[in-house]
Amino acid sequence: MGETGHPELACGIGSWDSDVYGNHRILVRAAATDSTAPAVAAELPWRRQDPDPAAVDVIVVGPSGERVRNTLAVEVTAAAGRIAFEPVDGPGAYAVHYLPYAHTGKPYYPQAAYRPPTRTADPGWVHRCGLHEAFGWEKLPRAEAFGYEAASAVDSFAPLGFAATDDERCRVQQAHGDEHFLLFGEDRAHPLGRYEHLPARWALATPFAPLDVTADRGEFYAVQAGVYALQELADLRAEIRGLPFAVRCLSTGGVDARGQAFERHVSVSEGCAGALWFGVEIPEDAQSGLYEGEIAVRASGVPERVLPLRLTVGQDVVTDRGAGEPWRLARLGWLDSTLAQDDEPVAPFTAVETAAAEAGGQHLTLLGRTVELGPEGLPRRLVSTFTPTVTRADGPPRDLLAAPVTLDIGRPLEHGPLSMERPGPARVRWSARAAGDDVLLRTEGELEADGFLVVRATVEATADTELDVTLDVPVREEVARYAMGLGLTGRSCPAAFDWEWDTPTRNQDAFWLGDPAAGLQLSLRDEHYARPLNTNYYREKPLRTPRSWAGDGAGGVRLRTSEGVRRLRAFSGPLALRAGESRCFEFRLLLTPFKPLDPARQLSERYFHAYASPTEIAEYGANVANLHHATPPNPYINDPLLGADALRSYTEEAHRLGIQVKVYDTVRELTRHTPELPVLAALGDEIFASGPGGGHAWLREHLGRDYVPGWVAPDVGDVAVVTSGDSRWHNSYVSGIERLRRVVGVDGLYLDDVAYDRTTMKRVRKALSASGETPPLVDLHSCNQYREPDGFASSANLYAELLPYVDRLWLGELFDYDGADGSAGADPAYWLVEISGIPFGLMGEMLEGGGNPWRGLVFGMTARAPMTDVRPLWRAFDRLRLPEAEMTGWWATVAPPVRTGRDDVLATTWEGPGGTVTALASWSSEPVDVVLTAASGPVAAYAPAIEGFQPERAFAAGEAVRVEPGRGWLVRIG
Repeated sequence: MGETGHPELACGIGSWDSDVYGNHRILVRAAATDSTAPAVAAELPWRRQDPDPAAVDVIVVGPSGERVRNTLAVEVTAAAGRIAFEPVDGPGAYAVHYLPYAHTGKPYYPQAAYRPPTRTADPGWVHRCGLHEAFGWEKLPRAEAFGYEAASAVDSFAPLGFAATDDERCRVQQAHGDEHFLLFGEDRAHPLGRYEHLPARWALATPFAPLDVTADRGEFYAVQAGVYALQELADLRAEIRGLPFAVRCLSTGGVDARGQAFERHVSVSEGCAGALWFGVEIPEDAQSGLYEGEIAVRASGVPERVLPLRLTVGQDVVTDRGAGEPWRLARLGWLDSTLAQDDEPVAPFTAVETAAAEAGGQHLTLLGRTVELGPEGLPRRLVSTFTPTVTRADGPPRDLLAAPVTLDIGRPLEHGPLSMERPGPARVRWSARAAGDDVLLRTEGELEADGFLVVRATVEATADTELDVTLDVPVREEVARYAMGLGLTGRSCPAAFDWEWDTPTRNQDAFWLGDPAAGLQLSLRDEHYARPLNTNYYREKPLRTPRSWAGDGAGGVRLRTSEGVRRLRAFSGPLALRAGESRCFEFRLLLTPFKPLDPARQLSERYFHAYASPTEIAEYGANVANLHHATPPNPYINDPLLGADALRSYTEEAHRLGIQVKVYDTVRELTRHTPELPVLAALGDEIFASGPGGGHAWLREHLGRDYVPGWVAPDVGDVAVVTSGDSRWHNSYVSGIERLRRVVGVDGLYLDDVAYDRTTMKRVRKALSASGETPPLVDLHSCNQYREPDGFASSANLYAELLPYVDRLWLGELFDYDGADGSAGADPAYWLVEISGIPFGLMGEMLEGGGNPWRGLVFGMTARAPMTDVRPLWRAFDRLRLPEAEMTGWWATVAPPVRTGRDDVLATTWEGPGGTVTALASWSSEPVDVVLTAASGPVAAYAPAIEGFQPERAFAAGEAVRVEPGRGWLVRIG
């Protein structure tokens, strides 16, 4: 059998049209003596694991490449198939394709449908060959099966995807009837993945036989113990003993994405196979030679069994534990990484400063914001010092709250003292306790340097009782000018609003309100929160309804406005608790904006969003390249390190030309080309999201069931599976990002919708900042998620917790820029809140249909080059010296330098060495005439010619400037 894993057939790779014939075939040889026979019989030991082999067609192709129409499948089982076919091409090798499929649906999200058995044989031929009789097949001359071929190495079932037959399994069970399970040692080259049946390779091997492996010094060496369950196995535990090196079992637990240790409960069903993976840390100074140990495995109620392990350490030394060579699987060592898992601030954020406040409270100061806590642990003041232009954080203080935040549980409480803790410069924690009739209240909170504030209030019943919990966040009306979330797209804040929980179809648990210089996002959770999937996958893993805030079905959120206060209230409704029962009422306040805008950087960084050589990009006039996946330097989605050498060469050439390089790399899904994928698949639903299965044929054939199909890039043969929203893969991702920066030299990331939380985003930023000489660049792109497949979640609201660590937004695909028929884009508030990023301290760009260049410009936005030619605007920016100027947006709460006199024609102004320059854009449905004025009165304006944007035109002071619907001007004043 050797390395192929198939007892009867040699295994290899072939070349054919897999879209027609599928990914797998068995080669059979028709001998010369059979060339005149009307039919030959072939037995195909395919050893399949697909659920219903008899429901799939079998296609024979002759040596000429033509399909053999006279083919009959006489018997089809999982173990083997019996077919007869006419050897129309005479003697030679015939290919039997046994999993043909057709992909339907969209090319990037296809669904494989396996071709059902189809009668193509001529009935006369069937009778002439005697195939209509019970034993007709057995009388035919044989065409012997001699080989298995897959369409590619990644498609192949070798070596562990070939299942043992029923007879082989029975022999194994009879030979080891006194065992509860069997162990088979396998090195890293033979990952089991999700194949559940006993592999033929194991059925013919000796269980518990010593495993001999070879590793290099300095390597993280991954090794596998296969488990075949002769009875139901629960709570498997495993360890490697006897080696003088640090070892750990990756399958039974580790360190989660927040740095906390956890355990995995591993089980294997009776008659099924599973894999346990281990990592061995071999020091660089380890002595070469043979080391002997053992792999010990036990299960609940089952005695321990051991597998001898003989590890030979060679002379060679590898760097970075071997992570630079993905085939080694050494990157599995990153699964438990705590890289950048700390409480140190990262630029531009500074340490949280603390001071005692009156009446037992605490005064907490961070970049541009101040939080004052009351003695019960809730915010009683929230203050912003961002300037009205949002370009600095040293402006006059503005209070957000009209009164303290309160949490009312329906009865008086006696509060204890507030206790403070400082885990690190970037984080402050506090706690307080209170008691009342039949209840205890434990309040825990924390504030981080980026403006993330969370309070977890846990109510415990000391006797059977009923509660009605209300959180009251009173925001000053003059601050709460705009709103977004809980089903509202970005808009001017309504005076009143009501909302109820509907998590199965609505990815909604957060509401933002404020203005660009001061705001907050309130999100509601409990201790059972799990990050949902997003980007077309929400319904596969929706939000968990919080048992606290949703109560017994009567919970919701209410907004009311009165006497200058917008009162945002979250309530549980009547909530019955038994003695000893508790509910956690967690609420998060993200204090916005997170950081000052940087208009100069926005206008001077010119992005190129397509694959081209660095020379071509430089000639185009761009200075930042966003390298998407499915490109030569980054071929496979979300594993750019697979192309590290090409990517490094590309980046070095770009740097020589003054171009920064950013690479597409998120963690939302993972390419099938990642060598570690079978190992991750063996971890059940820890790494890959549970789901309906289906999708591309490769996923069906290698992952079985219980997964969510991901993106497919047909041009590079890439297929992906969706990852969980929260797993150890995020640890690996952070480590991979650090390597991309430190070793490959990339300047940052292009994130295309994100599946991870703020903790991972913060770690990513820290890893990038610590491993490069220049500040990193991080962009976030999102397709508009205010759609049914995504649970009607506004992208800016969904990703708000990540935005402190992002430099630029691309809220692009499917966004409404024009506002046709009165839709959202007709409202400039929608542009401001939903698209621009400005209320969060960011600026953005446009994508859908090239955007609207006139409206975009009043937010400092252009479109994506080279899909849209924005070079005329770039040249205008430079001629007018806008990157050197101070920007005052139309949204600022100060007197604008230039006014239009209309609310539906907005003006943003830059003042600098190029003079005063103003961008105008209309949201009117009709042409309008405006007169531009400054503090001194009407002003003259000059519009330079900008190709595709505007003609050259001069306007005298007081002269009407005609602005067409949806269009505008860029003018120099005076």
